[in-house]
Amino acid sequence: MENQMLGLINAGEENRRLQDLVRTRSLSALPVGGRYRTIDFLLSNMVNSAIKNVGIMTRYNYSSLMDHVGSGKDWGLNRKRGGLYTFPPYISGSGRSGEYASVMDGLRGTLGFLKKASEPYILLGRSYVIFNSDFNDMLEKHIDSGADISMMYFDNSDDATNCDYDGVYLKPDESGRITDMCYSETKHRYGKKSMDVYIMKRELLIDFIQEAVSHNRKHFFFDVLIPNFDRLYIQGYEYKGYVGCITSVEAYYNINMDLLKQDVQKELFFGKNKVYTRTSDSAPARYGIEANISNSLISSGCEVDGTVENSIIFRGCQIEKGAVIRNSIVMAEGFIGKGADINHTIMDRHVKIYSNAHLSGSRQHPVFIPKGASVNE
Repeated sequence: MENQMLGLINAGEENRRLQDLVRTRSLSALPVGGRYRTIDFLLSNMVNSAIKNVGIMTRYNYSSLMDHVGSGKDWGLNRKRGGLYTFPPYISGSGRSGEYASVMDGLRGTLGFLKKASEPYILLGRSYVIFNSDFNDMLEKHIDSGADISMMYFDNSDDATNCDYDGVYLKPDESGRITDMCYSETKHRYGKKSMDVYIMKRELLIDFIQEAVSHNRKHFFFDVLIPNFDRLYIQGYEYKGYVGCITSVEAYYNINMDLLKQDVQKELFFGKNKVYTRTSDSAPARYGIEANISNSLISSGCEVDGTVENSIIFRGCQIEKGAVIRNSIVMAEGFIGKGADINHTIMDRHVKIYSNAHLSGSRQHPVFIPKGASVNE
């Protein structure tokens, strides 16, 4: 269904449980899987669904996100007609602070973009969810059902899923129509958790935004969907593939560890739909004669002379002889010195771990080293 949908990504989400991981970057720009950012998955899903007109609504620490997506060239969105548009908060008209006051205030800043577009439908999503989907099937079912809104969800009743329980839960009937929805901070009996992906007519979203702004309503779920629930026909669309929700440091760690599993890699990266990201011209990784690598992802530009087990190493890292890295995430330009031993650790960008230093956390509580920090023996 080419040119039927407009894409709009809310990249302004805030999650305090991610702590220092998002202190200097937005959640959408958080590095994942050795070479990607979280926004790459939703943005690639849109492109793979033939969406050629995409807006990104930013809010916090958005410079690294805008640097990453650039003109949209790596996603084929640097186009004369349509393409990629970014909406920093200072254009939302919310005041002098340079930051919009709420999600609905941020959406207000996209009204010109929405009104100018010609696509009849819009796909609205948030970028903290890691998954790979073609939205065309969801759109077809949305049109066939005659629904006002379709919401994508997954079954979160299994304790093995890498998504925290807090969120919006849906109760679909046998036809898929949503008969109830609620927000819960704990495991809910409905078990069907929203993925914050919506399809609706573009004009309906414009009406929602204008009404919300005129009545000072702030939240899309609590102030728009819930008050209008009885008059709207909301259809559910169940997604049955891999889902990872980056909502905490623990979830971020576990999702990255999932990416070392062959079945998850096959589903996310080696299926029909590719995941695109900003390309780099780094040289291939170099492995020393005594390097020992097992079940790990090593990115380009790395120099590895030590031992790496069950870990993800981002671009441009240096691991000296005798260093041991296990069950860890090392972001770009990291340095691990001779004899250092790190286990269950997340190292942000430009971190230096000097010779013979030891760091050890657990899967439930990984050690986190902030950007640019140094750790001595």
